[in-house]
Amino acid sequence: MSAAFSVLDAHLDAARPASPAGRLVLSKLAPGRSVIGASAPSLKMVLDGEEIYQIDGRSVRVAPGQFLYLDAGESLIATNRVTTLGLCLSLPTSWTGGGGAEGHDPVLGRALVLSASGSGVGRALERYGRAIARDPSAGARLAPEVVARTARALGEPLADSRAAIESLKVVKSSTRHALFQRLERARGFLHANDSRPGSLSELAAIASLSQFHLARYFRLAFGQPPIGYHRSLRLARAAEYLASEEGTIAEAAEIAGYSDSVSLCHAFRRHYGKAPRAWLLEAAGACDHEPLAA
Repeated sequence: MSAAFSVLDAHLDAARPASPAGRLVLSKLAPGRSVIGASAPSLKMVLDGEEIYQIDGRSVRVAPGQFLYLDAGESLIATNRVTTLGLCLSLPTSWTGGGGAEGHDPVLGRALVLSASGSGVGRALERYGRAIARDPSAGARLAPEVVARTARALGEPLADSRAAIESLKVVKSSTRHALFQRLERARGFLHANDSRPGSLSELAAIASLSQFHLARYFRLAFGQPPIGYHRSLRLARAAEYLASEEGTIAEAAEIAGYSDSVSLCHAFRRHYGKAPRAWLLEAAGACDHEPLAA
């Protein structure tokens, strides 16, 4: 049995039963509310608009570029106040990468909102969602692939999130979970804006934290201070561009938000220990690599 696909363009007043092989749904909904079944773990990716879920007595908002991981449990209500486009994915009923048979993961809880740009599985879901939104006729063909790839890959971002939450020095588990969600909003913003510099004050506003607490807890959760984390993302973008041999160091500097090739070279050397040309030679494993024009 293969994963099913459908297009949802009207709100549901009753929960759908789970599909043993999983299900992929492209949702195009006007403002309203739906009853959402949750007999199997699922992901809810918002492409445009927003969705608000009532989960175990609390409201969980999912904005564009975010996805909700929802563990199996009781049905819930989803509300969208504006026209919303999204991709819903129910995992196979045999999938046990979340809470498993003993219930919800005690660290992750039942629901977790993650940034799409912050993980490979999130970026893939967003790409698939955009492609299916452009051509819904491709959904039935892609559904088995999307469900299978997600089931294999989802464990990594969940494990990373679990480790990040556990690293936060907060006694109360609900407070620790809420703090992680604020930090994840900031991290998602950094991933989505790796083509320009950012400021601590800008990130603090996004996370609704003071600059002091953002810097302290971000480092605990993700291993680097936020500005250093962002610098690593920008340099990785420049390195990927250079490794593809598509253009010059000056062009790489521009797409990564550096003022010129000299600034990029200085940052590159501090981060990678080598100037871009030397790094490329080592990465390629060839001494006759064509030098780049500055």
